[in-house]
Amino acid sequence: MKSVQTVAIVGNPNCGKTTLFNRLTGSQQKVGNWAGVTVERKQGEMRIDGRALTLVDLPGVYSLSVASEAHAIDEYIACEYIHSGEADLIINILDGSNLKRNLYLTLQLLEMGVPCILAVNMLDIAKQRGVDLDLRALERLLGCPVVPMVSTQNKGIDELKQTIAKCDPKHIPHQPALAQFDEVIETSVVALQRNIQGYNEAYTPAMARAMAIRLLEQDLFASKVIVDETIQEQAHNFQANIESTLAEEADILIADARYQQISQIVRSIQQHESTKRHGLSYWLDSVVLNRFLGIPIFLAIMYLMFEFSMDLGSVLSPIFDQGSTTVFVDGLQYLGAVWHLPTWLIAILANGVGLGVNTVLTFIPQIGLMFLCLSFLEDSGYMARAAFVMDKFMQSVGLPGKSFIPLIVAFGCNVPSVMATRTLENPRDRLLTILMTPFMSCGARLAIFVGFGTAFFPEHAGLMVFLLYLTGIAVAMVTGFIFKLTILKGKSAPFILELPNYHLPDVKTISRLTWQRLKGFVVRAGKYIIPICVLLGTLNAIQLDGKVVPNGSPESLLAYSGRAITPILQPMGVSQDNWPATVGLVTGLLAKEVVVGTLNTLYTQQQTDAGFDPAAYSLSDGLHAAWQDTVDGLASIFSATMLNPFTANEADHDMTRSAMGNMQTAFSSAAAAFAYLLFVLLYIPCVSTIATIAREIGTRWAYFSSAWSLSVAYSAAVIFYQLSIFFQQPVVASSWVIGLIAANVFWIYGLLRWGNLRSVSPSGMLTSKPAPDCHW
Repeated sequence: MKSVQTVAIVGNPNCGKTTLFNRLTGSQQKVGNWAGVTVERKQGEMRIDGRALTLVDLPGVYSLSVASEAHAIDEYIACEYIHSGEADLIINILDGSNLKRNLYLTLQLLEMGVPCILAVNMLDIAKQRGVDLDLRALERLLGCPVVPMVSTQNKGIDELKQTIAKCDPKHIPHQPALAQFDEVIETSVVALQRNIQGYNEAYTPAMARAMAIRLLEQDLFASKVIVDETIQEQAHNFQANIESTLAEEADILIADARYQQISQIVRSIQQHESTKRHGLSYWLDSVVLNRFLGIPIFLAIMYLMFEFSMDLGSVLSPIFDQGSTTVFVDGLQYLGAVWHLPTWLIAILANGVGLGVNTVLTFIPQIGLMFLCLSFLEDSGYMARAAFVMDKFMQSVGLPGKSFIPLIVAFGCNVPSVMATRTLENPRDRLLTILMTPFMSCGARLAIFVGFGTAFFPEHAGLMVFLLYLTGIAVAMVTGFIFKLTILKGKSAPFILELPNYHLPDVKTISRLTWQRLKGFVVRAGKYIIPICVLLGTLNAIQLDGKVVPNGSPESLLAYSGRAITPILQPMGVSQDNWPATVGLVTGLLAKEVVVGTLNTLYTQQQTDAGFDPAAYSLSDGLHAAWQDTVDGLASIFSATMLNPFTANEADHDMTRSAMGNMQTAFSSAAAAFAYLLFVLLYIPCVSTIATIAREIGTRWAYFSSAWSLSVAYSAAVIFYQLSIFFQQPVVASSWVIGLIAANVFWIYGLLRWGNLRSVSPSGMLTSKPAPDCHW
């Protein structure tokens, strides 16, 4: 008997597929992309009876029908993988509380004759709804093993593993109750099946029949696989005959036959359904989806998320910040002094490598807590409601509420957000959403906001971060509205969204998701920040002629380069002496995580004249102080002050670091610092995001997106700062504000003319495997 080596898991969205995948694989997971596309591919290893099996997580799909490769990339990937035969066994997970919808995919799998196990999940929710299922009857009807499950409670996992272990892919019985077609359709299917088997002798009769049905449905995948012109012409003739005989297109008749079969199956196995209709989800939705309360509730939840991340993060910060400084910065300086290393080498090791590690570790509290909150909201079912709530708001910029989901993903990182737009069926909607994505503040920007908030807005850091996030959303909406009226005219696709049931998030699931996101962020940040810190430390210690100068010297090569660019930023409050801020923006083009590392390195190195005393260094004392500060912060976290979200940030903040002190001195005012943050929020995204945009919609649109982001960022930062100094310099401020407003009006007018002249066609912009250039 051939044993199973590779198992693929497939199911509808929101059926518990990810939870099951995590339960089966644990931490043994690898994340990559499917070949040729930027859709995430998850693969893991599970062990059954001491034997390692590969588990592949296919994209969540409602069916395997591929009407268009550009609009149904997830379906195309799933269908292509199953057709390839790489998987010895398919686990089809179904939502037991909604079998009618889930069984459509099941019937398509059985039509293909692939070995299947049906994992009927969410039986707890089905029970709450009064639905009682006879799963043994379902097993007899479909001719494949059926395993009852509640994956969130770990129920059915062991039974599923035992079922997998017993399966022989070559001998799993297949006598399913498949859809019964009209005689005209059945005759066409049989004729095509015979020819397809002659075309590809490797096909089983079931697979050949499935491909014949797909050709009649005008399925794109089948037409790419069956390239024989005679067979394709025959299929077209059969389609025309079916339409003329039955007065309906073949794909609709085939889908209708499947749904009729599904209705019969459900009637046979569903023993009872309660008349109870109003459960917890109904009552919660009556509040959070209320037309008047929905958006305020969403904004309140987002605000509380930022407050929680900032407040608790600041309490946990000492153990990461002071502790890592003691070990990696002061510790390397101490070792360098004891070992009598050259001063320049000590500077590179301590202020380059050490400070880079310190910067990365300092991110962990706030970023990790924000990822935890997002994971909680996603797993609870609220995030899908957020998209629904924002639908009317998104319609004002010509987008469906579904577009808000990729924008929410951008709060973590812009790269997966751009990739997530592949779920949008309308190419215009997808393009417009991608162009809006860079304005959504990613997790890397949060690290910058935290540093500036601590330094300049210690009493209102959480509120400041919340306002910046709202500003990013507002600018994204304005961008969408402008492009809707100019270069991307048209209507959005209808918005259809299935709302998952509310449920208490699984601790293991959200912990694993938070850990994966945080680990990916830290690794990605460290990969950029540490080398950049070493490079900056080196450039900050040499002159143009190559001579070594003290760290932070105004004669260094880095200082010279920064001062050369800084005059461009002076209208937004960056003074000539504050060249580290300019360098931070330049290095931020590589990755936004690098901005904090750059500023931390440069501002720290500006205060080196006090020197380092090796005799005063104590590793144990430094770590003890960091631990004690953290404990003291935790002890006060439930005080009346900390429990009030509007006064929570009045708690003491650790402002003793030289970098923070120098940064406060370098910026002339809090307004100048906020203008700088506006620029960071809105200017060109990191190179990874630009590259992803270029891959998804073409290089020209990537260049256009970068130019638009830069112009918006500069305009917003300069106008804000000039308005803040209006009463001190009314003439200069007025000139800048009026000039930039006029420039932007001219810019938008040019887009309008361009849109009218070029007649941009979104249908020609996007492909599943984008070419280097897209149609304008």
